[in-house]
Amino acid sequence: MINNPYRKIFTILFLSIFSTALYAQEAGSSISGKLVDATTGQVLDFATVTVVQKADNKPVKSMQTDLQGNFKLGGIPNGTYIFRATYVGYISFIKDTLNLRGNAVNLGVIKLRQSKGVIKEVTVRAQRSQISLSTDKKVFSVEQSLVSQGGSATDLLSNVPSVQVDVDGNINLRGSSNVRILINGKPSALTGANLTDVLQSIPASSIENIEVITNPSSKYDAEGQSGIINIVLKKNAQLGWNGSVQVGAGTQNNYNGSVNLNYQAGKINVYGNYSYRKGTRVGNGNSSRTTVGPTGTSTQNQVNDQEFKINSNNIRSGIDYNIDQKTTLSFSNNINIRSLDRFQNGFTNLNNPLYNQIININNRSNGDGNNLDFNLDFSHKYKKPQQELTANIGFSSSRNNNTDNNSSIYDYTGGNFNDFSYLQNNYTNGKQYNWNVQADYVLPLKNGRMEMGYRSTFNRNTNNVAVDTLSNTTNSYLFAANLSNDFIYKEQVHAIYTNYQHQFGKFGIQGGLRLEDAFISTSTMSQGITQPFKNDYLRLYPTLFLTDKLTDVQTLQLSYSRRVSRPRDRQIIPFLDVSDRNNYQQGNPTLQPEDTHSFELSYINYWKALTLTSSLYYRITYDNIQRIQTLYPGSSTITYTTFQNLNNASNAGYELIARLSPTSSFDLTGNVNVYYRNIQGDAALRVQSTSGYAWNGNLTANYKPVSKLGIQLRGDYQGPQVIAQGKMKSMYGLDGGVKYDVTKQLSFSANVRDIFNTRKFRSTIVTGDGSLSSYSERRWATRVALFSLSYRFGSSGNSNRQRNRKNGDEPNNGGGGDPDVPNDVQPVGNQQATPGTPQGGGRPGGPKANR
Repeated sequence: MINNPYRKIFTILFLSIFSTALYAQEAGSSISGKLVDATTGQVLDFATVTVVQKADNKPVKSMQTDLQGNFKLGGIPNGTYIFRATYVGYISFIKDTLNLRGNAVNLGVIKLRQSKGVIKEVTVRAQRSQISLSTDKKVFSVEQSLVSQGGSATDLLSNVPSVQVDVDGNINLRGSSNVRILINGKPSALTGANLTDVLQSIPASSIENIEVITNPSSKYDAEGQSGIINIVLKKNAQLGWNGSVQVGAGTQNNYNGSVNLNYQAGKINVYGNYSYRKGTRVGNGNSSRTTVGPTGTSTQNQVNDQEFKINSNNIRSGIDYNIDQKTTLSFSNNINIRSLDRFQNGFTNLNNPLYNQIININNRSNGDGNNLDFNLDFSHKYKKPQQELTANIGFSSSRNNNTDNNSSIYDYTGGNFNDFSYLQNNYTNGKQYNWNVQADYVLPLKNGRMEMGYRSTFNRNTNNVAVDTLSNTTNSYLFAANLSNDFIYKEQVHAIYTNYQHQFGKFGIQGGLRLEDAFISTSTMSQGITQPFKNDYLRLYPTLFLTDKLTDVQTLQLSYSRRVSRPRDRQIIPFLDVSDRNNYQQGNPTLQPEDTHSFELSYINYWKALTLTSSLYYRITYDNIQRIQTLYPGSSTITYTTFQNLNNASNAGYELIARLSPTSSFDLTGNVNVYYRNIQGDAALRVQSTSGYAWNGNLTANYKPVSKLGIQLRGDYQGPQVIAQGKMKSMYGLDGGVKYDVTKQLSFSANVRDIFNTRKFRSTIVTGDGSLSSYSERRWATRVALFSLSYRFGSSGNSNRQRNRKNGDEPNNGGGGDPDVPNDVQPVGNQQATPGTPQGGGRPGGPKANR
């Protein structure tokens, strides 16, 4: 039963969302038809069709096609219009003149031809939309994020609606850090235990777009409490030789560069991308803490400065071979090579009844690592439209070496204590191997389709830690066996799924089941003692989606899914980290996986200049994993941080994403997420139950005063929110960027992140027994400015166009040709979108089935 706070928020927001959904459709003309592939006859579901006023090119109505490729745009006032149909990877069509006077126009079957890379034929209408919204996912275009250019994948993710980045660089989705990160729709060692460092090392210039799926269906991996974030890397597919070069530099010694090349001819497409990033991130922090122990009350004040430097090289390449028109074999790889240096210095002032102590801290960490990712993909399309078989074999590996040199100098006043130095060196070697094998099959049925598939992943992660400490007696380093250990993590997950969709007119139902058999084992070896642990389980993960097309431009969807979050990396590695002599940290290898049940009600509406997506959601998580802080056993001053399973936690909230395009030169995209969090405590762990409201929001404005100049401002705000033992304080910031097209090939851009230097993570912690209370303030990074130059080059495709004319393969240009296409339908570039037009369908780089 929903408790009183949940009932209140759901009642208010339920009324709000349904009152909007009942928005009356205006009477008028209608346009209907069906979109299919010109070669195979396959229906094109989720393609975008738009009607715009011919006089000023302003959009009037827009929608996406249904599962059968059908569309119907209704309620169009009298007038003269242009009709457009677009689908990613296809040459778009335009019907130049439609005179509507209260009549119903049926365009019949419209056949779209695959673009085959003829991107140079594009007629640029307007700037591509930064974000595409649909009921099942949100797609964020990297190219249009001016404030992220020259930065990293982390910088880019912090600008995506629904996504936040915390003080340690961890990714959060709708307030939860348990989110599944995929690369090109597949699990990878790129997203393993060193995810934070990897995302910092991947340049934003190597990413095509970011996809956010908050309630995935059964064809997706069940991992991730709050959903899936898919990072789609660039893959060029233009005809002939094409490419681009980008270089950049910024404050705090930030430099970057990238080269994109591709060649496509006949049955072969070869592409490559190289990106380099040298980045520096400067941060700082302070904290104050009060502890009550056996010796009385102690206070501690700490101040520190830190600097993080990274050098990374990212290489992505691949080849696509079209065996025939329906069969493609592809090989791709991604290589990330990086080196990292961290510096931290500061001091701690500790006061207690026995003595006063000042600790001067000087820590340095340096390391290197690499990630290798290889994929072999196969796809075959059958004669029957939408019938398709895909398969993948993928291998990825990760290596990380790190050396920490930690120095602490202790000065005492009062008491009978001598000053001394504590020096510790940590040597960490980590390796990870991951295999992915999967196959997916789609079978179209009358008014629906069946999806089914299989996937197995094999993961092995080893982490070896050796610790040396300086002996104040011999003045030499000695091996600390009690602090050193070897840790091995093995995981196998075998999954089969089925997913059925059926359309009853405007009402659709989709139900799915995913069966996962997980085999997990860990082994800790320290001081000659091995401690094994196993956790095997078989679980069924159901999903259900009910979709109602209320009108041609309004869709309502109710969905449910069951998901799992398996503990990883620092949460389970039992290495006792004592590098900070006043704050110990340790993982917990006995953690159980979280079990989450997620419900979501989504509504999307396309108006003339406004697109709205709103969602009511509720998540309840059992065996909730929380970070717990207590006093270290036997100490009155040292804190001890570990991870524990609490009873359960739940989130109920409302999210609104809106995109307003009042003119062709100005648009606004806003995101607001308001939620109520309830965390059930555990008296044995000295964690009290806590609950409270929280909210976050962001607003991005794009303005083009002239065709060559683009200006972007983005502001964000994170309101206070409860955590297991306290509260996070509010945080806000503002970013800005500009881009100027010097020529058609050459562009200049500049941006500043955190213009007013205001982004600080602040929190308070109080234990249930009152033995510890603290306040901390940390800055992830200070203000940085970046400047970039980008140059595009390549063939125009004219030679191929002439050859196509001779062979009779020229796309329909209005002079006849294809009898199934209206004579006045013209091809336009599908890489550009009319302002205010939602980007639809295709999802060429998106997650495939069975992620």
